[in-house]
Amino acid sequence: MFISLNGVDHHYVSVGQGPPVVLVHGLGGSLHAWYGVTQSLSLHHHVVALDLRGHGRSADGGQAVSVVGWAEDVAALVSALELPPVTLIGHSMGTLVAQHLAAARPEMVDNLVLVGGISHFEPDAKQAYSDRAERAEADGMDALVDDWLPGALSPRTRGRLPQLSGLLRDLFLRNDPTSYARACRALAKAPTIAREKIGQPTLLVVGDHDQSTPIAMTEELHRQIPVTSVRVVAGAAHWVTLEDPDAVSSAILEFLT
Repeated sequence: MFISLNGVDHHYVSVGQGPPVVLVHGLGGSLHAWYGVTQSLSLHHHVVALDLRGHGRSADGGQAVSVVGWAEDVAALVSALELPPVTLIGHSMGTLVAQHLAAARPEMVDNLVLVGGISHFEPDAKQAYSDRAERAEADGMDALVDDWLPGALSPRTRGRLPQLSGLLRDLFLRNDPTSYARACRALAKAPTIAREKIGQPTLLVVGDHDQSTPIAMTEELHRQIPVTSVRVVAGAAHWVTLEDPDAVSSAILEFLT
């Protein structure tokens, strides 16, 4: 389904019945990164997932994007669908979007789940995203994929499910280089979030092999967000939503019951 949010056409899905859950994917991903989680959660919840502007089948609006702008798009979708306060679930870059919305619009968010949560970026990490943006624009996604893919999945997953590496490679290569570059720059300029204002019960989920948002980041979020619990998924890396959707879904359902 498609809907216009803040002047840009967005692709989204809406399945299941029950308390509402909204899923926000990460950099270079799409709503399909949540597919296994969506299928499980929709047995008990009304699940909504969208492609952020510039990702998947959503337009990019032809201009710079930002964490705040993405959060405003998510808020617009919640309002357009007339949802009551939601459980907001983000992955990676989507956790910044979710954190910002939870702090800025607390009346809209009942619970918060951060999968591969981002706490902050050191200057060298910000520079790395800026450099990646320039390379994407100059040389396209093919120039980036071989450096990106090895850290996306754990060694166990790459050995056990080699087809998942192929599908994830295809997902990455389908990104428009200009839109991807804009998203990288948005990450490099991500705003500081007043986490002490996040009053919602919060679940932090992280893979024990995650190199992109390592356990140290989850520990920092655990210290900064007032009410948090932590679930570590064994044998998974950054794309834990694809590597072990059952573990992620189980953690979320347990948290919500």
